[in-house]
Amino acid sequence: MPLKIKRIDKELFKNVFSFGKIVHSDLIFLKISKTKSNDLFFSFVVSSKVSKKAVVRNKLKRRARHITGKMASFLVLGAVVAVFFKKGADQLDFKELEKKLNFLYRKAGILQ
Repeated sequence: MPLKIKRIDKELFKNVFSFGKIVHSDLIFLKISKTKSNDLFFSFVVSSKVSKKAVVRNKLKRRARHITGKMASFLVLGAVVAVFFKKGADQLDFKELEKKLNFLYRKAGILQ
């Protein structure tokens, strides 16, 4: 059975947002913390500052979820990650987004 990535609930999101370790690049940054569970928790946040159009914001989140899902078997279990996109991230194509997320996950130490 493939590994399932779960979404972060409100309480866990508050914890990650307040106490999480920050890893950033030019267009994306992550907040990461650990949990005792053997699950992966991810949240993808795209502000309306990135794009006013919901279609563009949702497209960016869908792409990021797909890329992360492909890497799921190589990610460290027990990680809680919130991925935030900065202004200009809507200009990234799929391959560039994949490279940036791969780089950030390695830099954060959650990609084996």
